[in-house]
Amino acid sequence: MKVRIYHLLGLALLLGGLTACVSSNPAVTPIPNVTIRHTVGEALLVKNATTAALTLLAGPEHPNLPEITLSPGQSTGLDFSLTQEQNKGDTVVNELVLDAEHSSPYVQQPATDLIIRARFGSSRATKLIPIAIGLCLFDEPAERHKHPVRIDKPPTAGVPFLQLCPE
Repeated sequence: MKVRIYHLLGLALLLGGLTACVSSNPAVTPIPNVTIRHTVGEALLVKNATTAALTLLAGPEHPNLPEITLSPGQSTGLDFSLTQEQNKGDTVVNELVLDAEHSSPYVQQPATDLIIRARFGSSRATKLIPIAIGLCLFDEPAERHKHPVRIDKPPTAGVPFLQLCPE
């Protein structure tokens, strides 16, 4: 009986000592981005150039908003606003960020490009229409703040449908 108690006591000490070896790193304090400038009055003028209906869908964070269905030849405007922000960590990185508060819920930015979610014709599949953005949007004259987006076919995966700042 004594041997078993010593074994159990040894095992308890060993397991107790293992948890003491675990160290925790201090919490990393995030460095907030610094806003440099904003765009004002930007809009995507989406035109359905297909032969079937084009249905625009709000982002997943807006599940109760109705779909916008465009008949062939019909158009709608989707307002958006961008901010240029600097991320000042070990290196300085400029980022172009969609200002969701001042933008249409039908325009999203899950990564670098702007995205319009749409369904073509009677298809139930949602297609993402990527629109590349750039710094030129911050310096353009007011008459160029309306950007025509002529949708005549489903997008090709991984390729921007439109580049607002052609190189």
